[in-house]
Amino acid sequence: MLTIAVDAMGGDHAPACVIEGTVQALQESGNRFEIVLIGQSEKVEPLLAAYDTASLNLRFLHAPEVVTMEDIPAVAVKAKQESSLVKGLKLCKAKEADAFVSAGNTGAQMAASLFVLGRIPGVLRPTIYAYFPRLTEGLTNIVDIGANIDCKAEHLVQFAEMLTIYQHYAAGIEKPLTGLLNIGEEEGKGTEMLKQAFKLLKEADSQGKISFIGNIEGHDILKGHATIVVCDGLVGNNILKFGESIPEFLGTLFRTSLEKLVISGEMDQHNAAITSRMFKGMLEPFDVETFGGVPFLGVDGISIVGHGRSSSRAIKNMIYMAEHIIERRVNEHIAEVMTEK
Repeated sequence: MLTIAVDAMGGDHAPACVIEGTVQALQESGNRFEIVLIGQSEKVEPLLAAYDTASLNLRFLHAPEVVTMEDIPAVAVKAKQESSLVKGLKLCKAKEADAFVSAGNTGAQMAASLFVLGRIPGVLRPTIYAYFPRLTEGLTNIVDIGANIDCKAEHLVQFAEMLTIYQHYAAGIEKPLTGLLNIGEEEGKGTEMLKQAFKLLKEADSQGKISFIGNIEGHDILKGHATIVVCDGLVGNNILKFGESIPEFLGTLFRTSLEKLVISGEMDQHNAAITSRMFKGMLEPFDVETFGGVPFLGVDGISIVGHGRSSSRAIKNMIYMAEHIIERRVNEHIAEVMTEK
């Protein structure tokens, strides 16, 4: 049976929503895995008492310290060895857990994952990606989205290789397509680093490690021309944060316009309700909680991170994501490719 360690203290709504999501995952899955919930006993145990956990594959591990969103990642990892974050990753290192899940401080989790688990041999820098909606069927991932802001061309190539493996084995995409985000589609565009990355991505394509379609621009992301969009973390993080603002922005415009139509009598309440449901459906592809979280690719272990605002539904889906990554042997496949270099 798989064992998944869950950080009870990670996230804006922890530990309440983490506990709720954990219980939901076990109940819905029929106890097909075990969960070790890690956190401060004085905060977690009173909330756990409200649930009937006797029949669940759930055990609790006390961790007196907490890594907060305000903590400096590298400092917190070394100073807070008794935190739920570090203790959870240590369980993975000791092979007492198969994966670790947290909605806490992303930078601290990356630092702790590197410090405790290390890199997969051959990986220059672990990375993190994000999901983006697209007009065509399937999914688009952007990598890197903040873990590495000053990248070399070699790093971008490895990001594409690792994400190609993830999409093939975990997402079931037969032939993932990689595009290099640039200021123009023509070869020779961009900075010297991007020109070098283009050259190396073409070489990786010729070696059969990726399928490279060339440079793409910002307007290509949502069109779905590539399943993998490669860029440095500074660019990727800004695209991610902009994308996260779209539903709220459109939602505000929509509600304002709808209210004016209803007040003016141009639309009745019945049609307004139908229109609202249609609009809500349009925004579903932007729902990050569908996937819950994403793994750090290149870390020698499975470490899943979620959004700080994660709800219980996101926590539940993050746990399912961890189970899926384990079963599809994503890290093993990455190791096979990286050690060939």
